[in-house]
Amino acid sequence: MSILLTGWEGTVGSHLLEYLKDKGYEVTTFEGDICEWDNWIKYVDRNWDGLIHLAAIPGVRRSFEEPEFYYKNNVEGTANAIQFADTVCNKMLYASSSNSYEWWGNPYAATKRMNELQAKGHRAVGMRFHTVWPGRPDMLFQKLVNDEVTYINENHYRDWIHVDDLCEAICTIYENFDIILKSDPVIDIGTGHSTPVAEVARVMGFDGEYRKVDPAGERKKTQANVEPLLKLGWTPKRNILNEARNFK
Repeated sequence: MSILLTGWEGTVGSHLLEYLKDKGYEVTTFEGDICEWDNWIKYVDRNWDGLIHLAAIPGVRRSFEEPEFYYKNNVEGTANAIQFADTVCNKMLYASSSNSYEWWGNPYAATKRMNELQAKGHRAVGMRFHTVWPGRPDMLFQKLVNDEVTYINENHYRDWIHVDDLCEAICTIYENFDIILKSDPVIDIGTGHSTPVAEVARVMGFDGEYRKVDPAGERKKTQANVEPLLKLGWTPKRNILNEARNFK
């Protein structure tokens, strides 16, 4: 089955590319700016089984500084992806975010919620990723690994999903696309458990400052509803507290 993959150079996309190839999928990587329709036209000369759209600008804090940049890439780029999928794809999966639950909190979350609204009525399933680890270099886990953290927020709890489990979940969604589309076209990907950020930091040996603060636009607690995925036979295998100490 032929899949067109955007965002394949990112942390999730690069792992997913190798995962899908190992599973025997034929994967083509999208080249170019997703905001330019001319870049999509290059791929309309064949019938694709599916589009997996991961290309987006991530991050909460930066979105306050560059909201227009986030809108252009995340909303206008996804509009092109939906138009493309409607034309030549049997199905589309796209990256949303757990931030969509509180979409009013920051510009990034708002763009992800807009994506879910854009996709309504189309053959598209949104994937609300929770906190992926090891994650990007600018994310907390990697900053802890690299000793780049100034303090830890004791008020924050996160559903930490390992990138390997995430890739398996995406494949499960892809292979059960019509079942999910009929029940709920937006699905959580996490572990179903919320772990204190401070506990992860302590396991990783962080001995710096711990504070109780509530930064603007950031969610206090995230916890995925994984029941739909569990019913399809998927289950997370990697536990962050069991493995975090190996990253000291």
